[in-house]
Amino acid sequence: MKGPGLLIVLLVVLGGVSGLGFLLGLGNAAILAALTALFCLIAAVGGSLWADLRLLAWFAPSLVLAVGVPRLLGEVSHWAAIGLLVVIVVVAGLLPVLGARFVTVGLGLGMASLFGYGFQLTGTASAGQILGAPALAVGVVTLLRILMGAKDPAKPTREALADALAAGTTETQERAARLWLADRPRRWTGRVLGGMFRYRAATGLLEIRGKRLDNPGIARTLDAAKEEAVKLAAVVRTPKATDDVEPVRRKEPVELSGVTANLVTALWDSLETIRSAATERDESRVDVPKGLRHELRRIELSGAFSWRSPQFRHALRCGLGVALALVVASFRPGDPLTVSFLLATFAIMQPDWHDSLRKAWQRIGGSLGGAVVLALVLWLLPQGFLLPIGLVALLGGFSVMRTRPTIFNGCMVLMSVGMNATTKHLDPRYVLVEYLLLMVLAGAIALLFGFAAIPGVPKPGPAERFGIAVDATRTLLGSVGRKLRGADVDPRTLGREFRAAAVAQHGLLAAEPGTKEPAPGQRHALENAAEALRGLSVTASSLLLRPGSAGAAAAVGEAARALGTEEAAEIPVPPDADDEQRLVLDTIAADVVALGEAARLFRDV
Repeated sequence: MKGPGLLIVLLVVLGGVSGLGFLLGLGNAAILAALTALFCLIAAVGGSLWADLRLLAWFAPSLVLAVGVPRLLGEVSHWAAIGLLVVIVVVAGLLPVLGARFVTVGLGLGMASLFGYGFQLTGTASAGQILGAPALAVGVVTLLRILMGAKDPAKPTREALADALAAGTTETQERAARLWLADRPRRWTGRVLGGMFRYRAATGLLEIRGKRLDNPGIARTLDAAKEEAVKLAAVVRTPKATDDVEPVRRKEPVELSGVTANLVTALWDSLETIRSAATERDESRVDVPKGLRHELRRIELSGAFSWRSPQFRHALRCGLGVALALVVASFRPGDPLTVSFLLATFAIMQPDWHDSLRKAWQRIGGSLGGAVVLALVLWLLPQGFLLPIGLVALLGGFSVMRTRPTIFNGCMVLMSVGMNATTKHLDPRYVLVEYLLLMVLAGAIALLFGFAAIPGVPKPGPAERFGIAVDATRTLLGSVGRKLRGADVDPRTLGREFRAAAVAQHGLLAAEPGTKEPAPGQRHALENAAEALRGLSVTASSLLLRPGSAGAAAAVGEAARALGTEEAAEIPVPPDADDEQRLVLDTIAADVVALGEAARLFRDV
């Protein structure tokens, strides 16, 4: 959702929620409801309709409490309210361990709670109005999400599958797998997902063999396969099956033999599987192993609540930074810019300290740019234009918040200064200077805690973090393979190994202050490796939830042996494997190939 469509949605949310708020008797809290709805919207869109509604089932009540309770508690005890806000911010900082989808969820929860606490109402509001405002916001956003997805509920899942097939990156593949699992999994999309993983694994292995054999025929075959994959991605993207899909045009060099020829055959067979699934479209439900979603959450959370977890340390840093910002804000009660100061402090702090520095520059640089524009507005136009310009900047800023954050921050200057100066009858020049000083202070607080080194915590570089995560996952896969073969593996040992692997995987993307910044290309390799390693942990867990088999144990053992090496390892698939087991083994094969590509990059850099 972007461009004009996003602007229309923002107008509907702001206008609809504020109008309903006044009609329902929320009074001054109607504006609080409208702006809270924007933060809820950040978290409510990102997956299929069913998955987003399931997320809203727990996020909506959490948002209502996070927005309303600290504000009401502050009327009784200012320090108790600050303590509660710090807890909410720490929880919001931990949510990204559940996957990339929860980055915006944590952002929305944290920003909404700070906004609800710092927003200055023009007048008084009762407890019912304060709690009713976020309740109305989540209600309207939920209804809007249903209307947006009712016509084609599974569209995001199909598009994710199509993007992964066309792009072929680890990031898009893992996102497609997560959306498929979170949705109501259908058999035809499961076959597309399995075929895509098999295609990705065969492509990666053939690229390795092509370089070793120096055979131009392999390169031509891969180019032809990519063209066919792009065509099939368009078929997968369509909402309904079509009968006029062209057959897959195979290109198999005759001079190849042995394992390489088998890989070429597997490459084209995987595309045939995708074509067949996309044209036949079997809508029956896939029998996902019972408890797999719960296991997925358990694995992702198992390493989060540990001092060794970088995400946990980031969440604590974030809580401490916001606590200091709240204390500073308490010395200026009633300041209309308090909410901008709190949100800036929270938004700048990131798990990776390099990202925190980048966010600080985007915030301060964007604010300076917005200040220049606002100065021109004050010079050229009457002050009465500030409010409409601020509203336009609010809409424009939210529409580019994720794609152009510097412009978003500049728009927030126009919105915050313009609206506060107009509604509270303040001198806009004074408000502008105060805003800039608060942004500098927010950046200083965020960087102070973002750069704070934790005594006794190791500071490994990118290549070393990659090696640690691979070793931990290899150990886990070795134990899972022995368990599948019927060996007596202590469940407590498996639990510790799942936890150790999760901690190491979290550490791939969260560098401690003072560590070396990743070289060009290494950052993307770390992201791909993190997704692949998380995928291996989840697929290993799913195999434990199914009846053991010698074929699955052999596949896991081969994955453990070749993990993180540049060897062109092939993951065997038993002939009698059903669709679900084949999907799991194809996923393992693709993840092993992705890790081999990352290993080559860390060797070459």
